[in-house]
Amino acid sequence: MALEPATNDEDDNNYTPIAYLASAVDNEPSCVLEQKQLEIQQSTCLTRAIASLDERSRRIIEARWLRENNTVTLHDLANEFGVSAERIRQIEQKAMAKMQVTMLSAS
Repeated sequence: MALEPATNDEDDNNYTPIAYLASAVDNEPSCVLEQKQLEIQQSTCLTRAIASLDERSRRIIEARWLRENNTVTLHDLANEFGVSAERIRQIEQKAMAKMQVTMLSAS
């Protein structure tokens, strides 16, 4: 059975199953408001988590993860801070773990 069979003007009893399927886009006001509140909460938690980091860790996280364009490599940051790329990776991992704890405790 087709979801949208060809309609025939003479046949008033056409059954079109697609008309009874739920919409994938949920525009119900309560759902829209709930989604907006969730976005605000996530943004607030992320802001707090970033603020909990020391300046060097914050710089690394922002450069590696929070830029839409021109993200910085481990080697670029290693040159900037005068340490190895492995050390930058370690700082990054530690900062991410700290942020995760901060965000989980806030929610």
